[in-house]
Amino acid sequence: MNIPSALTALALLSSPAFADGLTVSSYTASALASSPEVRSAEDAYNAADAALKGQAAAMVLPTLGFSYTQYPYGHDLLGGYRYRHGELAPRLGQAVTTANWNLFNSFEDLQKTRAAAMSRRAARAAWNAARQDRAFAAISAFYDLDSKTELLGVAQQNLRDQKKQYEQSLDLYKNGMKSLADLLKSETDMRSSELRIISAESERKKALVEFNALIDRGAFDEAALTVNLQAGATDLPLVSADFSRALELRPEVVQAREELDRARVAVQQAVQGFLPSLKADATWTRTRYAAGAGTSLPNPNHQLGLSLSLPVGFNGFTQGWAVSSARAQQRRAEAARRSAERTVKSEVYNAYINLERVSSSYSVALLKEEIAARSLELVGRQYQQGAADAIRMNQAQNDYLNARVERALALHDIFIDRARYKRAVGDPLW
Repeated sequence: MNIPSALTALALLSSPAFADGLTVSSYTASALASSPEVRSAEDAYNAADAALKGQAAAMVLPTLGFSYTQYPYGHDLLGGYRYRHGELAPRLGQAVTTANWNLFNSFEDLQKTRAAAMSRRAARAAWNAARQDRAFAAISAFYDLDSKTELLGVAQQNLRDQKKQYEQSLDLYKNGMKSLADLLKSETDMRSSELRIISAESERKKALVEFNALIDRGAFDEAALTVNLQAGATDLPLVSADFSRALELRPEVVQAREELDRARVAVQQAVQGFLPSLKADATWTRTRYAAGAGTSLPNPNHQLGLSLSLPVGFNGFTQGWAVSSARAQQRRAEAARRSAERTVKSEVYNAYINLERVSSSYSVALLKEEIAARSLELVGRQYQQGAADAIRMNQAQNDYLNARVERALALHDIFIDRARYKRAVGDPLW
């Protein structure tokens, strides 16, 4: 973990909001700060940013060179081939200082800088994609844990109701108002509720492990959540307009387009490999000669040089296959872009369908829960009076239990599917 991310995670984990109860926004921020995928993508962006800055500097700035040469043993090439016997002294060496400024090189540096800029934009898009992915995972884990906690509470309440019914059945059986079959049915239903508790506790533990894993906490460390479960307005978005927006905002599409642009530049660079290279360089050189050596040449000296040459290692075939390879990579990048746009279309419309379904399901589930509660109340009174048997009572209790479960799942799914839709469209989740 890099230092900024570590400090962010520490600050979030020690904040009052974390101690008093995690909200979905604070949990998401903590998950992003702890995510190795996000850190890796951020480092990739930083590397691409540094590479672009380095290439831009190489394009516009002069270069400096320095060399020092001395021959302490043997025939001294700098001292008239005088034979040296281990003599080592600064005055016997030659120092050359050079400053070179490339003014033109057939746009080679410009093409490299363009490619580096595209690489940086692609890396930023990949970073945003990683943050979107991890933010959605955090939101899903947050609401999943809260949902499993609520379902556990529903199962516990059902067990209390089943125990109460069993006690009533036992009393009615003792007073001759219920048969042994009714009593055994009540006890069977109570045991089923106990099994349901075991399953609900197991599911909540799994959700808790996933929840804690995203913020690097102990697997079974308990978490207090502050959840606002007001469903709010249920108006559905305009999916056609959002799809057009998604093609511009989705980081996966942005990354694919930048990769395609970079592949086009690579083709241009490969074609340049077939052509002679024209270069213009301004050079300044100063030489400090060894003792006893000298020259009549100007020192320091400077010049503006022009050169026209074939590329290094030119043989025609190598360059031709390089162009073919670059064009194949361009076609591959074009196919990847089309694939990304298709994926976005599928995800946007599927997320819309899911949101539409869960919004309608929640409205029906609310009504179903209300009806099931009234039905259970009526059947419960009839059961106490001996007018209803254990099977009918059990059915009413199961109907109410299922209605509560469906309402709880639908409510939490609304928030998860809203986040899924925002992710599909490309709106930031963090």
